[in-house]
Amino acid sequence: MAAETFKGWYSRGYLPHFDTDQYPQMITYRLADSLPKKVVEGLLRNLDENDEVRRARLEEFLDNGYGSCLLKKHDFAQIIIDNWKFYDGRHYRLQDWVVMPNHVHVVYDRPTRSMPKIVQAWKSYSSHEIKAKLGTSNDGHALWQTDYFDRYARDERHLFNMQCYIFLNPVRAGLVDDPFDWPYSSIHKHELLRPSIMRWWQDCRERFWRSF
Repeated sequence: MAAETFKGWYSRGYLPHFDTDQYPQMITYRLADSLPKKVVEGLLRNLDENDEVRRARLEEFLDNGYGSCLLKKHDFAQIIIDNWKFYDGRHYRLQDWVVMPNHVHVVYDRPTRSMPKIVQAWKSYSSHEIKAKLGTSNDGHALWQTDYFDRYARDERHLFNMQCYIFLNPVRAGLVDDPFDWPYSSIHKHELLRPSIMRWWQDCRERFWRSF
């Protein structure tokens, strides 16, 4: 089998991507109805904003819980998580994740497939399964928004910031008071890190969407 080709920096429109097997990657993708049309148009108009600012603005809007928020349903959230775990050790090493009501965050490293292929596999399978359960397989509407955000971890500290962001996203969105109470998160395997995670929250809660 030929070795996988990783693209490095590339763009599919207004979002830049960095496809690499050298760094841990955090991927964010969202439901197609998760942002009002005027918000999307505003993001597209402000192309002079750097990617950091654009990502932070999008994340803040997503945490308002707009749209159908299908992923708050247990069965649908579990489809996402089980799909990530299915490819763990096959296409990448799965590190951490959270399923929010209208979007998801997932961190992996050591990929053996390119980022576009990995994300496409996630979206394709979960879309098929969720739409089948909804009875909307042939309605012509996409479940997921086409593109996605990615962010690579520069070092261990940056990776920890990403992890804390993921773990505390349900708290910042007002879904729970304690991040360990959110069921659709990998935080539950990190109980020993609770003090460090909560210190991070105290330090970064006011600048949460720009914390890494």
